[in-house]
Amino acid sequence: MKKLFFVRSGSTCRMLRILAAAMLLLPVNLQPVRASRQDAGAKSSLTVKMKDATLSSVFAEVERTSRYAFIYTDDVRPLLDRRVSVSVRSATIDELLSAVLKGTELTGRVRENQVIISKAPARKNAAVAPPPPPSRLRIPVGKSSCRGR
Repeated sequence: MKKLFFVRSGSTCRMLRILAAAMLLLPVNLQPVRASRQDAGAKSSLTVKMKDATLSSVFAEVERTSRYAFIYTDDVRPLLDRRVSVSVRSATIDELLSAVLKGTELTGRVRENQVIISKAPARKNAAVAPPPPPSRLRIPVGKSSCRGR
């Protein structure tokens, strides 16, 4: 009787061991490595120094020097012609946005590597007086109009 599959020579045994080790390590190597958004955003630092530049040119400079892309709609586009001066060093994208958009009616929201620029929601005017309390209902005391007794 001949053994067809299990030949025990030195090179075949070594090859089977290597194959078994590779099969055991394969699932470990296929696990995805993923960083959280907060860690990725915190590690990236931006340095921007521009004087009397438009918001759109500041955003273009940030796009050129970082991994962020700015997205805005057509109703925001006319507001991007406003001139600003910004000087930040080793700042996060949130710090840069707060420095650049301060005093404008725009807000910025970061989503992974995209920055969404939109109009800020309208604030309610704090100077408006609160409405008066509701009037009290007065019930007359006297004869009842109920005839059930």
